[in-house]
Amino acid sequence: MNGKQLFLEEICEKVGDKISRREIEEKVDRLAKEGIVFLFLELMRLRREIEKLRDEIDSLTNEAYLYAKR
Repeated sequence: MNGKQLFLEEICEKVGDKISRREIEEKVDRLAKEGIVFLFLELMRLRREIEKLRDEIDSLTNEAYLYAKR
């Protein structure tokens, strides 16, 4: 097994129950081809996702506060 295959198997073991093997293979291929650019783009995507989740939490918190205030 080469390094890429070992890395793929390790990632599949850790997150295979949350992400499909195909998606993991695609991301590992992109990482092998694009390197740091891929990591940067993934980081930006995750930041956007975190912001959306924060907004959702804030919205739900505000709704719960307003409901409790009645």
